[in-house]
Amino acid sequence: MVAGNQAPWAPPLVEMAGGLVGHLLAWERHERDGSWWAWVSWVQESGGRRNHKVVLVRAGSLSPLEMAEVYKTVPRRVLGEDGQIRALS
Repeated sequence: MVAGNQAPWAPPLVEMAGGLVGHLLAWERHERDGSWWAWVSWVQESGGRRNHKVVLVRAGSLSPLEMAEVYKTVPRRVLGEDGQIRALS
């Protein structure tokens, strides 16, 4: 059920390489080399079955499908050289 006339919140949409569309769950910077990655959720359909997938892809391989301001709400975090994940402040 939707409260008032606002649609429920959902992570913003992105297009991955190969044309797949998914929800951007989080940005992640790898401390060891400074590279940026993205956690993306999508649904794979095959043989009449649907499988929910969550993948880690290079941030540069994504294309935005929504207005820029919605991507500012996506959580950002750091994968430290010690293997610990921390929120990026």
